[in-house]
Amino acid sequence: MKKKILVPLFMSLLPFTSLMASEATILKVSKTINSKNVLHYKVEYDERTCEIRSDVFADWKMGEEDGRWKPLSESAGFIEKPLRPHSSILSGSEVIFVTESMNEFASKKIIDHEQVTVRAERDESGNCSLTNEIIIKGRRFNVTQLHSKVTIFGSVKWVEVYAEDESGKQVKMKF
Repeated sequence: MKKKILVPLFMSLLPFTSLMASEATILKVSKTINSKNVLHYKVEYDERTCEIRSDVFADWKMGEEDGRWKPLSESAGFIEKPLRPHSSILSGSEVIFVTESMNEFASKKIIDHEQVTVRAERDESGNCSLTNEIIIKGRRFNVTQLHSKVTIFGSVKWVEVYAEDESGKQVKMKF
């Protein structure tokens, strides 16, 4: 008898618990070719506990077409492979992710390390805030977007980095 009561109760709570999970873009990547198609690196997190609930994943916002969302995994292999995120959850509030293209950025001295550290923490208002940390020339930045000049053959000519420094000041760097 108790099982019959608990199952409907549990099922009625499922929509409520799924409402707790939110999705957030932690980094945008764009390029000069098809610049309106922007890759969004994202995580799911729990607003109530301010914990990251998923590995990093990537979706395209297809602005050159109809504005729909398209998973990175549906891209051609030569596009998808260097951009595919590989992540490791360090704790409920911290995830590290890397991509093949970050190796190139590190080798060109655009970033110091081949990784992005994503953190979920409460801001001064008590809201859950997601930031990422990329170290550039020994300084920590919360990078919001990378925009690159890409040739038709896929080589990167330059990269613009849009970020906040440790004091919260907006900065733009070009490498």
